Amino acid sequence: MNRNTPAFLFATLALLLLHQGCTPEEIDPVAPEIGWISINATEVMSATTPLTVTLSYRDHQGDIGWNDPDVHALQVQDARLENPDTYHIPPLTPGGVELDIDGTFVIQLPALFLLGNGGDEQTRLTFRLSDRAGNASNEVQSPLIFITDTL
Repeated sequence: MNRNTPAFLFATLALLLLHQGCTPEEIDPVAPEIGWISINATEVMSATTPLTVTLSYRDHQGDIGWNDPDVHALQVQDARLENPDTYHIPPLTPGGVELDIDGTFVIQLPALFLLGNGGDEQTRLTFRLSDRAGNASNEVQSPLIFITDTL
């Protein structure tokens, strides 16, 4: 095949595009990462069923969590609300030690409640984690949660 033929040029271009499409997704090596694992219920009775959520985490510096219980590292955004709730996470490594850590969080959330008076509602919860250096993780989202006044 002659290198000047359109077929050769097309094949070369296709190989270059294919190679470029196979490069791994770049991940910020400084920010923590979280992943969705589970939730105990996706249909709950308003103001009575607390939620238990399990998330995975990974952090290359190990700087997740705070000694001060008034400093919150986890944000949980109810899609129906304007502002997220925040939660304290204690340090996961001994003070000042930089370790590559991974594991799971089991998060106990208070019961969701109906906001209006129009009957059943639905929502999703979005989770994001921040480390002590101020780096924010990716966000993970719960499945759709149905909130009812009767089960």
